Amino acid sequence: MKLNHFTDFSMRVLMYLNQKKDTPQSSLDDLATTFKISRNHLIKVVQFLSANQLILTKRGKNGGIVISEKAREIRLGDLIHLLEQDDTPIVNCDSKPCIFQSHDCKLKSLFNTAYQAFIESLNQYTLSDIEFKNWSAMFQD
Repeated sequence: MKLNHFTDFSMRVLMYLNQKKDTPQSSLDDLATTFKISRNHLIKVVQFLSANQLILTKRGKNGGIVISEKAREIRLGDLIHLLEQDDTPIVNCDSKPCIFQSHDCKLKSLFNTAYQAFIESLNQYTLSDIEFKNWSAMFQD
C-alpha cells in the first residue's frame, strides 16, 4: 500500500507537534523549515488538520499551531483512513471502465479486505506509541 504525500506530510506534522512538550506551539514557517517542505503544501495540510480538529490554530502575535487532544487519542488506522480521504483507496473500478466489472471480479473485494486489515493493524497504536526517544537530537544543527 502506498500512502499519498498529503498523508505523509500530515503524519510528520502531527508527530512533530505531538512531541513538542516544552514549547508546544509551532508556525507554518517553523514546520516548513524543519521538514524542508513547501509552505504552500503545508498550508493545505494545516487547513485540513484544523478543519478535522486534529490541530488548533491561532493567528497573531501569540498564535501558532498546537496538537489537539483528539489527535493524541485517535487510532493511527483511523487517522490514516481520514488523511487518505478516499473510501476506496486501492481499486476504483469506476475510474476507467473495467471490462471485469460485470464478470464477478473479486480483485476489489480482496484489496478492500487487505486494506481493512491494514487499518485494523494500525488501530492498535496512537501517536504516543510512535514517539522518538532521541527527539531533541534529531533537530540539532
